[in-house]
Amino acid sequence: MSPDGIIEILKERFGLGGVEVSALGGELDQNSAVLLDDGSRVVVKVSHAGLPHLRWQHELIRRADGALGPVRVPTVRTTLDGESIVVTDDGRAVTVQSWLDGRTLSELNGHSPELLEELGGTAARMVCALKGAPEPPSVTTHHWDLLRAPEAVADGIGSVADPARVAQVQRVMAWYSAALARHRASLPKAVVHHDLNDFNVLAERGPDGRHHVHAVLDFADALHTTRVSELAVAVAYAMPRAADPLSAAAAVVRGYASMSDLANAELAVLFPMAAARLCVNAVTWTRRGGTYGRDRMRHTWPTIATLAATPPELAEALLRQAAGRPVAGAAVSATGARCAVPGLIPVPLDESLDNGGRVRLGRHLEPDERAPVRRTTAGGESATLRLGVTIESPNPFTVHAPFDAVVESAGAATVVLRHDRANTLWSRWTGVTAPHGEGDRIGAGGLIGWVEQVSAETPATVRVSVFRSRETAMLATPVLVPPSAAAAWARVSPDPAEFIGLPEARRQDSRWDLVRVVTSRNVHFARSQRSYYRRPMNLVGGRGSWLYDDAGRAYLDAINNVTHVGHANPRVVAAATAQLRALNTNSRFVYPGIASYTERLTATLPAALEVVFLVCSGSEANDLAVRMARQVTGRRDVLVVDGAYHGNTSVLTGLSPNRYKGPGGTGPDPTTHEVEQPNRYRGPHGYDDPRAGHAYAESVRRVVDRLATPPAAFIAESVMGTAGSVFYPDGYLAEAFTAVRAAGGLCVADEVQVGFGRLGDVFWGFESQGVVPDIVTMGKPMGNGHPMAAVVTTREIADAFDAGMKYFNTFGGNPVSCAIGAAVLDELEAEGLRRHAAETGRHFKDALEGLAGRHELIGDVRGHGMYLGVELVRDRDSKEPATEEALHVSELMKDEGVLVYPTGSANNVLKIKPPLTFTVADADLFTSVLDDVLRRDW
Repeated sequence: MSPDGIIEILKERFGLGGVEVSALGGELDQNSAVLLDDGSRVVVKVSHAGLPHLRWQHELIRRADGALGPVRVPTVRTTLDGESIVVTDDGRAVTVQSWLDGRTLSELNGHSPELLEELGGTAARMVCALKGAPEPPSVTTHHWDLLRAPEAVADGIGSVADPARVAQVQRVMAWYSAALARHRASLPKAVVHHDLNDFNVLAERGPDGRHHVHAVLDFADALHTTRVSELAVAVAYAMPRAADPLSAAAAVVRGYASMSDLANAELAVLFPMAAARLCVNAVTWTRRGGTYGRDRMRHTWPTIATLAATPPELAEALLRQAAGRPVAGAAVSATGARCAVPGLIPVPLDESLDNGGRVRLGRHLEPDERAPVRRTTAGGESATLRLGVTIESPNPFTVHAPFDAVVESAGAATVVLRHDRANTLWSRWTGVTAPHGEGDRIGAGGLIGWVEQVSAETPATVRVSVFRSRETAMLATPVLVPPSAAAAWARVSPDPAEFIGLPEARRQDSRWDLVRVVTSRNVHFARSQRSYYRRPMNLVGGRGSWLYDDAGRAYLDAINNVTHVGHANPRVVAAATAQLRALNTNSRFVYPGIASYTERLTATLPAALEVVFLVCSGSEANDLAVRMARQVTGRRDVLVVDGAYHGNTSVLTGLSPNRYKGPGGTGPDPTTHEVEQPNRYRGPHGYDDPRAGHAYAESVRRVVDRLATPPAAFIAESVMGTAGSVFYPDGYLAEAFTAVRAAGGLCVADEVQVGFGRLGDVFWGFESQGVVPDIVTMGKPMGNGHPMAAVVTTREIADAFDAGMKYFNTFGGNPVSCAIGAAVLDELEAEGLRRHAAETGRHFKDALEGLAGRHELIGDVRGHGMYLGVELVRDRDSKEPATEEALHVSELMKDEGVLVYPTGSANNVLKIKPPLTFTVADADLFTSVLDDVLRRDW
């Protein structure tokens, strides 16, 4: 129908004034978007479908309207005389539906697990909404009917020229036919929408910054068929474009199962039905061709290739797990097993780092020490767990059959054996040269083959896996699998250790897995003691700039300025261990370490700062500094910068605007006086103002002038951390200190976040402002994670403080702490980490600024050395903070193995303060992952 014809029907039959007609996609119907004269839109559908079937579709729309939770469906407009369908002279049916805003899932660059769970929940709600709906009056099947998938594939497979693709489709359809033959009679029936594909589901971004399922379109393919077809179609179209199709499928199933039950038979056929739907899609659009078809196939064929290489029993186990069903398989009997490696005594890999060349054993589904630190491509979960058992020897060795066996296949370095026992099992031996052919029989204890060294530097290695099905045993299963799939793989591939006659596995202590740790924290910690991330990691190790969880997953640490010289730094560990063996006591005793350390520490500071008070935390240090200033000056008032955070003692909470202005805050102490935050991005004096430092320092002068009594002190972070990585304009601290000192106050530099060379070009942050404070506090990086902190001041101030109440700290400056502190200074010097921080930081900042040119969400990039901030905003003009987006970006980056977290008064600044061991390659990895995450439509 022509645009003029559509506009005429709208006017004469519906009383609507059409202004502009735009064609929409559609397989059979002619669909058009029409702009009306009141500025709204409608969708006009011109169809050859029979009237009874169209009226039935409208009844389904009516039932679904309002029954899908927050998800909408189009409403059907009626004509001036109350009809929902207009029949033209040539027999076509015209209907008008409401226009729904949003983006189709096919338009989004990536689908978050939360969005896919919502898709699954929508499928469950749709099934519920259409329960009890009448069966269709005329059309009872069509090309896309999932129960007719073999016919649809047969119609189009001849158009597929690539023999590899043909083989993949045939494999999937064989699974489909076998599953339906076993379970079809048990599958519940229902009326279903039957087409929750990625072109028929709309999403909109919500207030939380994420996309949510917003609407479902097009009831034209609705049928009365198997109930599971609704979910199978949704699963099918969630898998293309996903880095890990099965993880995407699991998310949809998780969402469905949270709202509706799934029968065991439905779970058994779900994967083959979803995979078959993609095969129908691929062969159909290959045969039909066209732009729409090419767009469809661009993502579908690669997904089919992945699915065809996936053991269907593994997929079923993963989807059962997602649905909350048990996935454990029956135990494998190993009674009477012969040792596969007679004469060898393997020891676990984690006990054999220096085992004198003995044989090493890598256990099944445990972290592999050779797992890459992260995936080579963004998206999806890192594979870190070893599938099967590995045995390594410095010398060649032979392997022998643990039970009677028949050779299923023997190829290049791989042998698959069938063991006909009570439950037939298959074992696969990789790395073996075998003198056998298919069908050969090997008795228990008989030779399977030889395991040789690949090179002089490589140990002789065999990998052994056991499988419950021949099909899986014959597939090229991965060497490493992701932790989330461990339970599913355990069902498909039991632990081969006892089966091949090796000692019983010494299992890791799983009592403190993530679930139990989080549960215990929730019971025994206050809610105010929050941890990072909605989905946290269960960390068990660290090295350099990397952290590792209990499943061997690696995380690049870009937020931990506590471990200043790297996690588990060997120099620091050795110093602490040696000193613990020798002496540890409190600092009222005399011992060399405390004297030598304080000499070295003060040597890094301006000469006047020579008296050290060693304490245990940055909060202790700042609390002592304020107490010192008040006692020495005899005054109480303290100036602080708006947004600052100085610690968690009672005194410091009242001096930290970040706390007393935040949730639960009760406002400042009467003696606390805020000065304007010298923020060149958000403040009135920006990057383009050469006198910004002077202008912001005027705020300090004004506050000093209006005080009834002069201040005791002005305390300022040398770079503002919790406020959002705020760097002062040149000259700010110099003029501010001058104003405070003119009134007799003391100037305190809080270096807890940025001291010890983090800024690279300078050792202390205050040096970048060209000032010398009266008191310096330091903490976090001082002990590389060991609780160390200090206050350093002049002799004059220390003597004046000594005239009052005496000060003593039991643990501050103990021998072990001093040894650790000295080791940190040694590491900084020996490894040139200050220079490294400066060079890496410049590269890092340049790379982040490059991202800002590509992503509107980045409002500002600021940094000095290895202390940087990326401020996220929803609008660059209004600078509205992107608070929810910042949290979500951090969560997604964590899932990709890179740790960062929001800070700032609006929690919209990504704080970047990694160990100084962070390399240029690390910075590039961080930047590439951030780039990938920001490209996604989450």
